[in-house]
Amino acid sequence: MTGRRMRNYRRKGSVSKVLFFLYIGICLFSIVWLRSTVVNLEYELGDLDRLRAELKSEREMIVASRASFFSMGNVEKVALKRLAMSYAGREKIYFVTRTAVAGPHRASIK
Repeated sequence: MTGRRMRNYRRKGSVSKVLFFLYIGICLFSIVWLRSTVVNLEYELGDLDRLRAELKSEREMIVASRASFFSMGNVEKVALKRLAMSYAGREKIYFVTRTAVAGPHRASIK
């Protein structure tokens, strides 16, 4: 081999070594980056799961509050105090009966 060929051979070998170590470094960096991304996503999932549990318990409390608000005792109390309603006596009760519906009459000539 001549001197020129030897220099080109060494140069190609050193470039390939640098590229190999650069490739290894990029691979290690990407593995570490992916792992940290997965850990961050797990933390976010835990936070969202905790938030969902809090919202579920808050919803149950609101449903219970609504049920107590619309209970018969509460409706009766509001009707008596705020709306100034009173209990109806026997003379104030009217019974409505169903009658035939008044509709169009046909006048047929046969």
